[in-house]
Amino acid sequence: HGRAVALTGRPGSPALLVFAESAAPVRIDVRRALPAARQAEVLDFAADAGGALHALVLASFPLGRDRRFLCRFEGSGDGRCEDLDERRCRLLAADAPDSVWCFGPGPAGMLLHRAAGPRTGPRFWLPAEGPFRVLRDAARLSLAAPAPGRVRLLAPEDGLLADVDLASGDAQIRPMPQLRSLPGASSFAFAGERILGLLPLDRSRRQERLDEPYGLFELRGAWRRIAPQHHWLRGARIAGAEDGAAWIWNRHARRVERIPLPPP
Repeated sequence: HGRAVALTGRPGSPALLVFAESAAPVRIDVRRALPAARQAEVLDFAADAGGALHALVLASFPLGRDRRFLCRFEGSGDGRCEDLDERRCRLLAADAPDSVWCFGPGPAGMLLHRAAGPRTGPRFWLPAEGPFRVLRDAARLSLAAPAPGRVRLLAPEDGLLADVDLASGDAQIRPMPQLRSLPGASSFAFAGERILGLLPLDRSRRQERLDEPYGLFELRGAWRRIAPQHHWLRGARIAGAEDGAAWIWNRHARRVERIPLPPP
């Protein structure tokens, strides 16, 4: 939606930096939305098409009580938070303005829960047992909403891609062997229906150098390099993507870079 978001701040006092083209970054102090909390940790965040930013926050309170909240922030940085109760989510995706879904254990033994949105309609999908258990147990998992009413989950180490229709709960899991055996420093993002990866240029080496060069790739049956005029040192990550661009966190230069994408 024309923005990139980065997590910053001190341990226990996180902040979100919102980047947009031709505008200074906006810093959002997450703790301000939870003044009674002793400390807080942002587990995930998602920007929606209406301009709001949603953050999944684990907050610690006096007497050792930890609770999870969905916090909604306006462009000005003002926020409000709602307790997620039994939904122990770790990932967020916004499929439409103020329509937010989260992934993690929760009520009725389900894994995918509506965290914000209409009070009518489905509230949860994906049973924690059965074919979706592999998603529950995945060491690394990403969640995104490529279109209203849909979410996708990518489990790189397990080589799996799941597509979920939020209206019906219909879910398809597809094997993606191209995701397996990639270095741990690789990162991935969805740009609509496209799958992008920031991968080492030379994947034949068993052990990477600390200054290993990485490039931007798209999965089209096989990994194909795009934007070949750009490369980054190991430690860079895809901060996010949209239909026309990828946002790369250049750790070496300590900046976020917007890289235009070629047509699909």
